[in-house]
Amino acid sequence: MILSRPILGKVIVTFLCLSTDKVEPPEMIPPLSFHYGSLISMKEAQKTILSSFHHVSQTKIIPVKDAKGHVLAESVLSQRTIPPVPLAGIDGIAVRSKQTKGASPEDPREIEYVRVNVGLPMPEGFDAVVTEDVIQMSGPDRGYILTPVAPHLQVIKKGAEVTKGQVVIQSDQRLIPYDIATLSHFGIRNVKVKKWKIGLIATGDEIVPLKKDPLPGQIADTNTIMISEYLRDFQVLTDLYPIIPDDPDLIAAQISTACDNSDMVLIFGGSSKGSKDCTFDAIKKSGSVLFHGVAMHPGTTVSCGIVSEKPVFGMPGQAIASLITFFNLVLPLLKSWDVPIPGKKHVFGEITEDILPCNQFDLFHLITTRYTDGKIRIIPIPWEFGHMTGMAADGILHLPQWSNGFRKGEMVQVLLLR
Repeated sequence: MILSRPILGKVIVTFLCLSTDKVEPPEMIPPLSFHYGSLISMKEAQKTILSSFHHVSQTKIIPVKDAKGHVLAESVLSQRTIPPVPLAGIDGIAVRSKQTKGASPEDPREIEYVRVNVGLPMPEGFDAVVTEDVIQMSGPDRGYILTPVAPHLQVIKKGAEVTKGQVVIQSDQRLIPYDIATLSHFGIRNVKVKKWKIGLIATGDEIVPLKKDPLPGQIADTNTIMISEYLRDFQVLTDLYPIIPDDPDLIAAQISTACDNSDMVLIFGGSSKGSKDCTFDAIKKSGSVLFHGVAMHPGTTVSCGIVSEKPVFGMPGQAIASLITFFNLVLPLLKSWDVPIPGKKHVFGEITEDILPCNQFDLFHLITTRYTDGKIRIIPIPWEFGHMTGMAADGILHLPQWSNGFRKGEMVQVLLLR
């Protein structure tokens, strides 16, 4: 990341901020050593993605007990009438309302009565509940009432909550734990929910499965695990395909297979322009390319194509770059497909150092947060090799394209990761 290397960071920022032509970061800067005819902006990439792909909803039927977090594909009808019979609305005396007609203190009417408790079924033939003070008891089940009583007074009617066949939850609602309890209460055992599936493909001669200890020069495949865990939180199914070596024909074949079985495909690694970066060529072999290279950092090397009318993303191989790309390019498309992605959590705090502007790029800085002296402080993390930078981060600070940067002590908003 730009803040990660104090000297090179200044070189990158100076170059990008002074350039007014197409952005071609110099080869000497490893994080941005990528050559394009041109880069598109992140906003343009988002707009292109959203206008290019429209999802036809797939569905599946699952048990209600497993449905938390899923989105209903159709409205749900109650399988029960609740309550199934009239219930007493208070603890009191059940009466027949017709026997109380014309009653008054001067002209009490003799009635039958039954003591009842709230929530229990009304005795057969009794249709109202009163308190004891309106009745003069003359026996264990008879007395004189001093006032007329309307039918259904203090009675919970049959079906007052719901009737069988009534819609209880509308389609497109994301189910929360309370909904699970409610659906079970209404006698619903299974529900039809929306279904999405994404294929994940790791590429590279140097990539090995997690179950193997990497040798020098090898890297464990963590990107597919990371993204699949995020997707699982969103109730998206994933297919993790075998690791593919740096061969565009093999990658293209796997893309075609994945597109036949998925709504979207994410390919990790090989998205740059090195001699062994094959993802772009594989996407071209399989279908067509919408763009290759976005003015965002990290994540510059991302590509997106269309294969069998499905979106295929060439994701950066570096873990943080892959995560930033996922958040900013993949998730907006999934949201447009009604995937139940929770709202982002942000926090405002005081930045502890200057963040220089970089006009043509959207920049994303990993940060930590500290609460001291009654203030939240936002501390940019210097970029280091490997995964530890991400482990230390609490959130992400976005420096938008063409922004003025941030000055030490300025209040900024950050997206929380934890």
